[in-house]
Amino acid sequence: MQYLFVLGARDPEMVIIEGLVRNAGHKVAYAMAGERRVYAGNAYAAERTSARPGQQRGPVVWVECALADRAVPRDLVVDHHHAGDPGFSMPAERFWEGASLGQVCTLLGIEPTRELRLAAAADHCLNAAYLGRCPGITAQQMRAWRLASRAAWQKIAPELLAERIEAGIAQLRTLGRLRIGGFEFANALDRQIPEVAEASAILGVAVMYSLAEPRSGRIKVGALNGSPEMLEAWMAFARDVLDLADVYGSPLRGYAGGYLREGATAG
Repeated sequence: MQYLFVLGARDPEMVIIEGLVRNAGHKVAYAMAGERRVYAGNAYAAERTSARPGQQRGPVVWVECALADRAVPRDLVVDHHHAGDPGFSMPAERFWEGASLGQVCTLLGIEPTRELRLAAAADHCLNAAYLGRCPGITAQQMRAWRLASRAAWQKIAPELLAERIEAGIAQLRTLGRLRIGGFEFANALDRQIPEVAEASAILGVAVMYSLAEPRSGRIKVGALNGSPEMLEAWMAFARDVLDLADVYGSPLRGYAGGYLREGATAG
């Protein structure tokens, strides 16, 4: 059986997935918005796919994307971002089943290599991997692999990326803390912390941050690397106190976010 894989936003995990799919002899198309491939902010509101006429001959596998027209059924879903996705509720101990990369490998009968397992753990639950909760993966292995792979993705020297991460760790240690629902978050709302996501995952410190999304221009306020209870409390805070729009998150995986409404400011 030949599948047609429709891929969402381009990121390091998706590049690995595309290579595996093509090497296995299956077809690839992209979720599109206008004439451009979707990005993270609109991956679930795609207008069409890039599939050519006749390219779709078997089941379609939607990888971290969907058409805006929800009336169009999805044959197979590979995802872990939303309730109902195959990997959404998978804990760190089952990261391979949770990660989209692991789901693709299972579908195609590809045995997990060490590098594939590291990539899957990093994408599904990075903080938990750094805390040693992903079976067969140590914090030292994860840090070395992340440094090499992310430096290659960013096209910079690993030494430069390591300096940025260390600077981020140092700055996170000095940040004030916000108490939200009885839990403490490092407050990076008014600071540009280098490599904030990586630094907070390594430290095991939950952080609240804001950033402008390059493609959409929207201001995202988010929280990372807390326990499920912390992220659940933060999501309630985001809705009820911050009045953020489009609040989303996966507390089990340690992330949540939302968007400032027009005219509002972070902090």
